[in-house]
Amino acid sequence: MRPRRFFGEYRAERRVGELALAELEPTVPEDEVRRHTHDDAHFLLLLEGQYLSEARGMPALCSTRTLVLNPPGTTHRDRFRGLQGRFFTLSVPAQAWQEAATVRALPESALRMPATALVRATLLRRELQEWDGASPLAVEAGFEELLDAAALARAESAVHAPAWLERACDRLRQDWSATPRLAELAREADLHPVYFARAFRRRYRCSPGQYLRRFRLERALDMLHERRASLADIALACGYVDQSHFTHAFRRAYRCTPAQYRALA
Repeated sequence: MRPRRFFGEYRAERRVGELALAELEPTVPEDEVRRHTHDDAHFLLLLEGQYLSEARGMPALCSTRTLVLNPPGTTHRDRFRGLQGRFFTLSVPAQAWQEAATVRALPESALRMPATALVRATLLRRELQEWDGASPLAVEAGFEELLDAAALARAESAVHAPAWLERACDRLRQDWSATPRLAELAREADLHPVYFARAFRRRYRCSPGQYLRRFRLERALDMLHERRASLADIALACGYVDQSHFTHAFRRAYRCTPAQYRALA
């Protein structure tokens, strides 16, 4: 496809140097989308609708707010199911991407970005909606943050975890509302707790407790899109003693409050 072009109707579009921001609605039926190649790199933020993506880490059908990175040369058949949806894109030419890759090791294949990058992209979308004289600087700074997050995602994916460690993470994600003891996780892996904790931190750059907190905050992001749930209810569901504690943890992780993110979402 031509640079900065997508299967959709453009509702808003801005340029900042080589960067291009846009918000679109799908216009091509699912069965008419063929495999295609994007010459440039782009981040795609799913805002609404049901989206099918071949990017690593994506579910078979995604209907929650999600950020996907497609490096230059990505060939795929990503598409919407139906024509009800909205998405935001941040595009960068292949040459500019390669120049950025000389500073940091960037992914070479499509992947789902982590929650911190999702929040950064949501803030960039706000810049597109509420453009002012300072927006170009905010966009450039936000883009650098997305690149840093992409480099970190590549580094983490390059380290292959043993099966027992993946099982421990699956346990934390699937039963995220409960808090297991370290000895319990180590016993299930048939390891001494000290060795388990060291191996976990070496692979995920955090303790099991920090991993669980991070995943609970990711679940909170999803819950914030459900307008009927109060902030207090979300805080309780995610294991926080009160809304104030939840707000403090959320702001420390994402540099905005849950209320601010909900307003953006």
